[in-house]
Amino acid sequence: MRLAALGAFDGIHRGHMKVIRAAGPDPGIVCFEPVPRQMFGGLAWRKRLTTPAERYELLRGNGISSIITLPFDGITAATTPQDFSGSLAEIGLFSGFVVGYDFRFGSDASGTTATLKRELEVLGLSTFVVEPEDFQGMPVKSGRIREFLLEGDLSSASDLLGRVYGATGVVSRGRGFGRTLGFPTLNIRVPESKLLPLQGSYATFARVGSKKLKAVAFVVPRRNLVEVHVPSLEGDHYGAVASVEFVSFIREPAKVDSEEMLRKLIKNDLERSMEVLKEW
Repeated sequence: MRLAALGAFDGIHRGHMKVIRAAGPDPGIVCFEPVPRQMFGGLAWRKRLTTPAERYELLRGNGISSIITLPFDGITAATTPQDFSGSLAEIGLFSGFVVGYDFRFGSDASGTTATLKRELEVLGLSTFVVEPEDFQGMPVKSGRIREFLLEGDLSSASDLLGRVYGATGVVSRGRGFGRTLGFPTLNIRVPESKLLPLQGSYATFARVGSKKLKAVAFVVPRRNLVEVHVPSLEGDHYGAVASVEFVSFIREPAKVDSEEMLRKLIKNDLERSMEVLKEW
């Protein structure tokens, strides 16, 4: 019996991994693109924890090679639970599916886990439902992780994720202002759909190519931008794909009256970052 974990899997947090592990030693993944909440979450829903590329890399990093992405659009959203169940059966690779306790599907999200079990049973497929995951008494939910990130609480967000929160983007050309101050930066532009944490300075690790380096970063969510200073990195790296892992929040933005004051702030941020990262 080969099973597939079924869901949106935005974030690949501890709760998602519990569902995936329940699918056995060689699980498949069936997920959606875009994430359904991008269409129906409204203003209260705060962007994605993982872009499509990040989600794929995290799944592959957990040893999963069979990843099937189903399109999610108005037609999918209007599909009846019966027809949706039939489309799962048509995949033809799995003898059953594993879902989280709160999985909903079909038109108006009318399908529940009980509905899925009933419909798939008619088609000769099994359904397994996984109970909620708690971490140190805290329910693991994507919405709670978003709240922590927007509050700058990286430690709590990382606890629920089971890993350090990160972002991946392309190094773009900036104004070169950091270089004039003595702190050249990688200006990493992340996709608009990606949730960045609270604006401010962070102790981080930066990945450029195969290198993982200690760094300090300043996050500007409204511009989808992470400005990263890596003391040991040389060259401009424009156009390269780079990622950053947010280890600890250092400070919120401060009012700066002069270049000298800004230089001192950045120097202090860097020193604090290096101190934090000694323990990692």
